[in-house]
Amino acid sequence: MKTAMMGSRRFGRFAVVLGALSLGLLVTGCEDECVDSYDCTNKKGSAPEGKRYVCESNRCEVRDNTPPAGDAGTDAGTGTDAGTGSDAGTDAGTNPGTDAGTDAGVSCADLPHDAKLGTLQLKTGFAAAESVALPAGISQVTALKSGTDFKLYGLRGSDKSLYELGTWPDIALGGAALKSVIADADRSERTYLSSFLANDGTRLLAGYTKDGPFTNIPGTVLVYDTASPDKSTYVSANGNYAAAGIAGYFFINGQGVEGVSAGGNAIYGLKTDTSPFQGAQVATFPEAGVFSSSVAVTSSDIAVFGYGKYDNAVKATTNFLRAVAPATYSPVLTGGSPLALSDANAPQIYSGTDFFSAAGFGDGVALHRGVTDMTTYESFTRDVSRISLTTGGIDPKAVTVGDLKPVLTTDNNCTQVGILTPLGADLLVGVSDKNGSRLVRIQKQ
Repeated sequence: MKTAMMGSRRFGRFAVVLGALSLGLLVTGCEDECVDSYDCTNKKGSAPEGKRYVCESNRCEVRDNTPPAGDAGTDAGTGTDAGTGSDAGTDAGTNPGTDAGTDAGVSCADLPHDAKLGTLQLKTGFAAAESVALPAGISQVTALKSGTDFKLYGLRGSDKSLYELGTWPDIALGGAALKSVIADADRSERTYLSSFLANDGTRLLAGYTKDGPFTNIPGTVLVYDTASPDKSTYVSANGNYAAAGIAGYFFINGQGVEGVSAGGNAIYGLKTDTSPFQGAQVATFPEAGVFSSSVAVTSSDIAVFGYGKYDNAVKATTNFLRAVAPATYSPVLTGGSPLALSDANAPQIYSGTDFFSAAGFGDGVALHRGVTDMTTYESFTRDVSRISLTTGGIDPKAVTVGDLKPVLTTDNNCTQVGILTPLGADLLVGVSDKNGSRLVRIQKQ
């Protein structure tokens, strides 16, 4: 774990520890400062240069930022590059005990680092454009299109607040917080920031949860209106784990949303171009005993809904991703019944135990994959890959799924990926290594 950007990888750690009902959101013991390094970075922001936070005996401690001697001996990605049937040459299936560079006795400080990508390797078909330092303490970023430009906003863990970051690529932390993600009534309670920051073209969405039962974790989302800040409001959304937006609408992967009587792990929606906002259950998962995972939207508004299932026999969680065409989910957004995800209406595009997060990348989706150290529950990047998704032809509800293609790969732990977020048709990737934390714009050629 290297910076506060690592929030997007909480899922893997909690899925292993807590099993099928885990959302990475429930912790007990009010005196405890942390349960892992993610909590430390959420509360304290980025660690000092060359250092990292670790959670020892439920207290945040600073340690040297040295690579591990190995990746704990289990490969979360071996043999499960499912969905497409192709590993596309990435390293997610490689035995982590043979990581070149670090395990060979060479420290990260001695390895050459590219100014943009560090030790990550950019694959054919993609280009690295601008690279900008990530403001200290920012754990999540979202980009709103403004004419031909993009305005960036960030979520800072240390004060659990939203900030303006400026217009890409000229970004810096704004002087004052726009608004706290935590509602006034909950600021005296123990709260946990959710690992997302999304937008619907005008509004920002960030969330948090509180202590509660796995099956119904209390949660709230802040809907921040960038055009009319006085219209910003808090909305009940239990177990909010991930979110993504389309124009005037947010998809929330969680356990409920305001106005929905029946809860449970599913995909929920929040219609924001009406007053008051309208909540609904958008889609249900195809099997019982699963929990919320990622959600993403492509530039053509194809939605990717994810869920996870823990297999106690092998002590691993498999994440499943399904693609849903706008023509399939649109009736639900206008008052129709929730969609029951199935192979017929939502083809599975990926399944694997190596999955961390997803984000829209043009007319496709980018996947952050890697391995998790089963002793420390720290997660390490192996690759960022992309799957193209298209609709059209005779049936507008049909989604054509492309092969999994590598975008960024690595054979060591020296540069880690944290943030993945769309920037128009491009992808912003947050990376961190010995040279600090930065955002890199990746373009498909």
